Amino acid sequence: MVDHRTREIVKARDRLLTINKELELARQAAEEANKTKSAFLANMSHEIRTPMTVILGYADFLFQEGDIKLAPGDRVRAIETIRTNGAHLLQLVNDVLDISKIEANKLTVERIECSPIQVVDEVVNMMKVRAEEQGLTLSREIAGEVPSTIHSDPTRIRQMLVNLVGNATKFTSAGSVTVRLRL
Repeated sequence: MVDHRTREIVKARDRLLTINKELELARQAAEEANKTKSAFLANMSHEIRTPMTVILGYADFLFQEGDIKLAPGDRVRAIETIRTNGAHLLQLVNDVLDISKIEANKLTVERIECSPIQVVDEVVNMMKVRAEEQGLTLSREIAGEVPSTIHSDPTRIRQMLVNLVGNATKFTSAGSVTVRLRL
């Protein structure tokens, strides 16, 4: 009887040790997820603050200078900068929403006809002002024959290109960044 009771106590202790190990692993995973989310939020706040500051700065510039004092070229450039940074902010919000969709297993990938050249041009035009603000030249080059249309997801291609071009301009200290499109 004592032997039987001892075995039950040992089994219960082993179960408790296993449960404690599992709880510790779960706690560590939760802490790691919390650190990752904190880093993500810190990065997002920086990514949002930069274009928002540019938008507000150029909006103030347009407001203070008015149409009378402002040369047409300066006015167009200021408006282009506002639009570019607004588009960048919208893309950031869309990226965050996509992350939520990925986590919920609800992200859909389209397969529609699109122009790869047009997608690249949109990204280059959107990112050009940021590159110029860093003293860089941003251009695109078509190497060889590229089809005028492909079946793909232009939104996902655009997201990837914005990330790649953004990193390329961020880590290029001088000179130029070229987006080379080839088959």
